[in-house]
Amino acid sequence: MAEADTHQSTDQCKALTEDGERCSRPARDDGFCYQHDESDQTVSDSQTAEAEQDEQDEQEQDAESDEGSEQEAESQELGTVDMTADEKTDPDDVDADVETDHDEIAGVLAVRRTVESTAGELIGREFDAVSEIAPTDDGWRAVVEVVERRAVPDTQDIVGRYEIELNEDATVHGYRRLDRYRRGDTATFE
Repeated sequence: MAEADTHQSTDQCKALTEDGERCSRPARDDGFCYQHDESDQTVSDSQTAEAEQDEQDEQEQDAESDEGSEQEAESQELGTVDMTADEKTDPDDVDADVETDHDEIAGVLAVRRTVESTAGELIGREFDAVSEIAPTDDGWRAVVEVVERRAVPDTQDIVGRYEIELNEDATVHGYRRLDRYRRGDTATFE
């Protein structure tokens, strides 16, 4: 079926337009497009074969030149320059055995779970999101967002940002509100 679609789309109407050029519309089974029929002037079969061969050659040349010019145009648009051999990194040369401190990741995840499960109850509002978790000298600091007032549309919700202090064991020591904002108002953080 794909072959038939490809073949049909490459067949071109054999009628001539008012300008004396070949019609560019796709042909139906009878060799003409929806606008032309046997009563219109047509190109001869030899002209059709030559035109199709010329068109195919031209498309191949365009495809080859387009590949090079597309890469060049993309580099110019992005303001990039081709890298030298010294600037390129071979993926095989990169160390895959980079050491990761899994204990620290586990600590952050434990703090996140604690904050998510207790923030709503602790603050007395509906928990919305954790926006920051950072280690401190005494333990952890988390910034959470809670919905202080629902509105329609939800971009008008009033959201409070709270800082929660935790010790090394992810036990909550205290919290305080940092600020409030309307959910749709992102200018505050830009």
